[in-house]
Parts: sequence; structure tokens; C-alpha cells
Amino acid sequence: MQQSNPILLTISNILDEIIKETDSLELESNSIFHSIAAPAISIHNYLQRISKYTHCSEQCFVVALIYLDRLQEKHANLVLNSHCIHRFLLLAIVTAIKFQDDDYYKNEYYAKIGGINVKEINKLEQEFLEYMNYELFIDEQQYQVYENRLLEYGEIEMP
Repeated sequence: MQQSNPILLTISNILDEIIKETDSLELESNSIFHSIAAPAISIHNYLQRISKYTHCSEQCFVVALIYLDRLQEKHANLVLNSHCIHRFLLLAIVTAIKFQDDDYYKNEYYAKIGGINVKEINKLEQEFLEYMNYELFIDEQQYQVYENRLLEYGEIEMP
């Protein structure tokens, strides 16, 4: 497997901690992002897969994390757990790619990478944008705060 990007490792460690907490709460999940069973692929491997096949900028992963935080702020009843984190992550990254990068692929390609069908990714994308209230812009200062926190977190957590 490819050499792991420290930002991806840090993001996956943060999300793994959140998922461990939310899974223990055993809350009812009712968004279209939730699956019956949690995917077998780890968050870290999923992020690496997305990175490898989308060829997106590293900034997209930071932006995606900001989007996930915004989702939580806007929708307190929305719980990110192991049954939905992969889909939310995929859509946050795809949205970041389309908003941030100059080049991007069609949804058919992203669906294949994410392990879902094209009809599902289209519906999830629409739902994700509505959850986000179509507010996708991130100012440079907020981005820097997140990137710096990720770098600091990574230094503390890395052996």
C-alpha cells in the first residue's frame, strides 16, 4: 500500500475517536447516509483509497473536515457513527474537490471509488448540499486554523 499522508492519518485518527464515542451511544440513525451495517474498510484505508484515485489536493481533506464540523454545528441531532461516516466523508471530499480543485471527475467515478452506485451518490450529494445550506465557502483564516490544529494533533499523536 502507498505511503500514508500524515494529514490523512491524523484525520482518520480524529474520526476514529469520534466514531468510538458515538457508536457506544447506540442511537437510532435515520438519515439516508446511514447503512444497516458499518463498512468493513477502515476510515484510514478509505481516505487513502479516495486520495489515490481522485488525485485531489491535500486541501480537500482539510476542507472536508471543516464541512463535517459544520454539519454537526447545523444539525445537532445528526450523529456521525460507523454506519454513516464513510458516506459523509465521501460526499464532504467530493464536494470539497468540486468547490476547491480545478479538475474533477463525474459522479460515476466517485461512486465507484466510494463503493456506492451513481444514483445513490447523486441523491447523497443533493442531501449533503441541503444539509450544508449550500454554504461551501471557507475563508483562509478558518482553513489555516484547521490545518494548524491537524498538524499539532498529528505531532502529539504520532509515536
